[in-house]
Amino acid sequence: MKYIEARNGDPPVVELTRRNLVSLLAKLDDPLSYRTLVDGEHKIAVRAVEDDEHYDERPPGTIYMPSTREYR
Repeated sequence: MKYIEARNGDPPVVELTRRNLVSLLAKLDDPLSYRTLVDGEHKIAVRAVEDDEHYDERPPGTIYMPSTREYR
C-alpha cells in the first residue's frame, strides 16, 4: 500500500496492490482480524468491511469499466 500526496489539484491517493486487496478480502473471513492495513510511513489505515455494513444507509454507486465501456 502506498499513500500518494495530493498534487496539481488532484486528491491524495491510496494505492493498493493486488496482494493488498487479496489480504483485505482474506481478513473479512478471519473473525480475529482487525480487517485493516496500515501504511507505516503516513499512518493511513485501509479497512475492509462487508457490503451490507458499508451500504446500510445508501445504495452502491455505479462503476465504469473502461475495457468494456460499460457502467455496472
